[in-house]
Amino acid sequence: MGLFRHHRTAPVEATATAANEDTFETHFLRYLRTFDGTKRDFSEVEALFNELYDDDFYENKNDTLVTKDQVREAHTRLFEIGSKVTLMHFKQKRPDQIDIKYRIFNAEKNRTIHQLIIIKDKKIIRAEDLDKQEERREEKEIRREEVRMGGYPTRREERMMRTDPYMMDP
Repeated sequence: MGLFRHHRTAPVEATATAANEDTFETHFLRYLRTFDGTKRDFSEVEALFNELYDDDFYENKNDTLVTKDQVREAHTRLFEIGSKVTLMHFKQKRPDQIDIKYRIFNAEKNRTIHQLIIIKDKKIIRAEDLDKQEERREEKEIRREEVRMGGYPTRREERMMRTDPYMMDP
């Protein structure tokens, strides 16, 4: 029996196998744990970085392609200033797609990153910023609404605010 009466402890062999399991998730979590707020040289974690990112990795960020080398440079800076990362969620959408959200904080910034990552051979090959994707979806919906409302150049909410609610139609 484990610590709780209702919980049974897994056999030692099964636990050891799970700990040594070579999956994308284990690579990802192992690398994320290195962002513990300790200032360190990137060479200390470079092997973990290379296990996680495919050589052909790219991300389309603000209409600019970001390569693996550029991510390496950004992470080098994050380690230099002692960044800490907290995983908010890790949701497998499909066998090769994972929705991840994490928070990076350090002396310079505190931000949340929400991405859909595409994996191939247990490595990240593509990443898409889901927050930006949601913003674009909202912009498209506003444009569709403008077209449905007769092609007015302003949004429906703006037109509603301009009309006088106390004025009767003639």
